[in-house]
Amino acid sequence: MPTVVIIGAGPAGSLAAILLARRGWDVTLVEQHKFPRDKVCGECLSALGVDVLERHGLRHVLKKFGPATLTKTTLVAPDGTEATVDLPAPMWGLSRGAMDTALAEQAARVGAAIRQPARVEALDPVSLECTVRDLQTNQVAPLRAQHVLVADGKASLGVIKPAATNDLGVKAHFGGVEDFPERITLFGVRGHYVGLAPIEDGRWNVAMSVPADRVAESRGDFDRFFEQLRRENRGLDRRFAKAARVGDWLASPLPRFGVAAQWPARLILIGNAAAALEPIGGEGMGLAMRSAELAALEMSAGRDGDTGRLRRAFRSLWRIRRRSCRAAAVAMSHPATAGIAVRTISANDAVARASLKFIGK
Repeated sequence: MPTVVIIGAGPAGSLAAILLARRGWDVTLVEQHKFPRDKVCGECLSALGVDVLERHGLRHVLKKFGPATLTKTTLVAPDGTEATVDLPAPMWGLSRGAMDTALAEQAARVGAAIRQPARVEALDPVSLECTVRDLQTNQVAPLRAQHVLVADGKASLGVIKPAATNDLGVKAHFGGVEDFPERITLFGVRGHYVGLAPIEDGRWNVAMSVPADRVAESRGDFDRFFEQLRRENRGLDRRFAKAARVGDWLASPLPRFGVAAQWPARLILIGNAAAALEPIGGEGMGLAMRSAELAALEMSAGRDGDTGRLRRAFRSLWRIRRRSCRAAAVAMSHPATAGIAVRTISANDAVARASLKFIGK
């Protein structure tokens, strides 16, 4: 029986665990956080991810939580000018607290061993030996397998060295937002953008990419910071006139990097550990799931000794999306270009459809 250690029980790690355990693999899934837990994320599952769930009979695992069905996206310039576009296929709005817990539980049901809370503190890329700390007992022990999947969301184990950015991902949940329940809305503000999407239970997720110096202007007071953002975009201010925050502000570094040129044999990076794109397109979790699916197929076919084929598939997944999403983020991050982009998309359906296609819709 082939053995695999999967580091991280987010959408990529848990899905890979499910698919490999179903195929008879001995799977150990290591996750450092107790679930359920919140996480910095736009909490939009793209059609790509929904399709992966459908292919493997997993749609019901998440559908039972009542995710918001997202069929439109609206861009809002700082002066309040808006443009709304139909999404080519529906997306889901679902919290990471619900999603990650459900997928990890499903992995356990099909036979994966779960070590949680436990942290992989070191990984030898040659022997594939992991040094694992049990975060309840504080005991440290080695864990070895024939294969390792890194799905920790940040490529933190030294397999690759992604370039850092000066940006933070920031998010919180709100109630009482006055927006359409089927829409993802993007707001242009000074130097960055804000995303808004409904999730389950009538809540709304606010997520944004923020230059660290902007956060420093408010001395880390995110409520104060968000009030400033409302003053910078009329549409944002209107939607939050009666809203109240119902969850903590969370922040974490926001990486951006492409697929590495080389991985060690039998060691595969998936999800945001493999590549990280600008989150404006809402494609991150869908790409994570698709990368996990591709990796599981390669491993099951015995082709993961040479990872070149898989890296090429990953580059095809991420390359155009990374460039297009970054371009969209830059456009929405400046008042003048945001206004031009919104008016152009509003006036030309062909441009709107092309823009969605370029970011992977």
